[in-house]
Amino acid sequence: MSDSDSVKVVDLKGKQLATHVGADATTQVEVKNGLLKHTEEEITSEYHYGRNEVELKGDRVTVRPRRHKYVFKTKKKVPKAGVMLVGLGGNNGSTVVGAVTANRLGLTWKTKNGVKKSNYWGSLTQATTIYVGCSKDGKEVHIPFKSVLPMVNPNDLVIGGWDINGANLAQAMERACVFDPDLQRQLAPHMRHIVPLPGIYYPDFIAANQSDRANNILRNKTKQEDLEQIRRDIRDFKRKHALGSLSILWTAHTGR
Repeated sequence: MSDSDSVKVVDLKGKQLATHVGADATTQVEVKNGLLKHTEEEITSEYHYGRNEVELKGDRVTVRPRRHKYVFKTKKKVPKAGVMLVGLGGNNGSTVVGAVTANRLGLTWKTKNGVKKSNYWGSLTQATTIYVGCSKDGKEVHIPFKSVLPMVNPNDLVIGGWDINGANLAQAMERACVFDPDLQRQLAPHMRHIVPLPGIYYPDFIAANQSDRANNILRNKTKQEDLEQIRRDIRDFKRKHALGSLSILWTAHTGR
């Protein structure tokens, strides 16, 4: 939707109720507010939140409005970001890596219903808009979520992680049977080199049906040693890829 596009909302009798105006992904947002400050490095915003403090005493209710001030700081420079997935080679992990790779490469593939193109539909940050207010002529204005603040592009993420199975991500993707065959064929050369780090395997914590695939596990003697190994993995991954930030996400099996 371009910045000149609008959608009119009408009731069953044809009466216009509201007009919505959208902005495209190149939109630049400027907020003019005394509670917002910009420097070369960061954006500082002040938010005042009001709530009532209520006191009950006998048959008397006393209400005292309270105002709380919050200060948020956002760095303008988006760091090189990485994600490490627990369960990298599972259905969820291989699908996340495949989806990001397909979008990064702009892949299209054939299905029985026609040609599909990679996209981030369903992503809160990449495919949704936010209502920011009304224009002077009464039109509701919505802008892309990702244009509100400096934000990491998922196509730029460096992804790694752990799995108790040693299959590379091309094999894991094929095993998961989530993607259409034509998409798998195109993704395989870009995912074959990604091999999960050995994972922690405690049989009393993981569902019994996972035991047959547990061929890529840490062989330490104590849980403390396992913990230290995972910490080393995180430090090494961040150093190897020169990451400014790194998130750890759980995508592994949850059954017991």
